[in-house]
Amino acid sequence: MSFLKRVVILCYVTLGLFTGSFFLLAFLNFLDVRSMMEIFYAVSFAENLKLVTGIIAVVLLFINFIFYSVFSTGRKRENALAFDNPDGRVNVSLGALEDIIKRLTGRLSEVKDSKLNITISKKGLKVKVNMVVASEVSIPGLTSRVQDLIKKKIQDAIGLEEEIEVEIFVNKILPDQGREKVQSDKQETQDVSEPGIPFHGYRA
Repeated sequence: MSFLKRVVILCYVTLGLFTGSFFLLAFLNFLDVRSMMEIFYAVSFAENLKLVTGIIAVVLLFINFIFYSVFSTGRKRENALAFDNPDGRVNVSLGALEDIIKRLTGRLSEVKDSKLNITISKKGLKVKVNMVVASEVSIPGLTSRVQDLIKKKIQDAIGLEEEIEVEIFVNKILPDQGREKVQSDKQETQDVSEPGIPFHGYRA
């Protein structure tokens, strides 16, 4: 975000906060509007007070800008992993890592669908995976394999030496389609092979 855009956003937020607070306090009778107008009137005609008020306003805006820059930069860093190369610093988006892992799990025939969420904590990287798996697989074996593959893929991709925690949640197990098809064909065969009872009419 450019410097000018940050300044505009900061001024807009500050002005909106000040205006909203002023009218709210006046509405709740916590602020004497007439006294405030007299103070503004006195400041506007007193050069010394005008200078002091201007300096205070600039200092407050500068402090707010510093806080805004620090918090916005910190939030941006939380959405990316950073490491140093000999030629400079590299930032890797967490979304890019999620795409890599999703393609990795998509190659596994046992995993029918997956959704991922990667977060950064003080302990390291945390990967949450929601999976839809087939019914004929061993869930402990599959989840252990997926965890190892994800850890290895992240380490190979960015060379991360910190701890990587992979949490897997199996939210659905799809039935065996082959077994369902056999049962369906068997049911259709039984329906066709069952002889119908002939109707001989009503007897008196």
